[in-house]
Amino acid sequence: MFKLLIIGIWLLATHPVHVTLLSIEYSNYSNSFNVFLRVYYDDFLLDYKAFANETPDFYVTRKTKQTIDSFSRYLKEKIQIVAENQNLDFKITDMTLTDNELSIYLQYLNPGKPTRVMVRNTILVNIYNDQSNLLIFKYADFEEGVKLTPEKREHLFEIKHNL
Repeated sequence: MFKLLIIGIWLLATHPVHVTLLSIEYSNYSNSFNVFLRVYYDDFLLDYKAFANETPDFYVTRKTKQTIDSFSRYLKEKIQIVAENQNLDFKITDMTLTDNELSIYLQYLNPGKPTRVMVRNTILVNIYNDQSNLLIFKYADFEEGVKLTPEKREHLFEIKHNL
């Protein structure tokens, strides 16, 4: 797991590889999944334009309602977390843009105590045939990292709860 994280950080630091990092961690405190997404901003703009058929006209740093709504529409299409066959809703809690790296923080609400969680990430898979969407999933003592690609866009995590 640690090796995958180090490789992911190294890849993110050496653009022009086509990679995103998606980290999902369950919080008992808030009964939700806290999610972190990092993508290169220039790649995001290409993918957003392909998704919306228009060039984005918002500013990440201003975090206006228009910006949040535009990002939410895009993310709802590109990233899904499904727990026990229920598509989870999310809210954006923060966004930052530093050195061409877009970081988005999300909270997926009320997953209950699932035993099966499917994560789909289709960011940039229709743009780059060598796209790698690195995914780290953590729920209590369960942790797993996987690489999603244009050919493998989703992964099912099977969680065994301690009784």
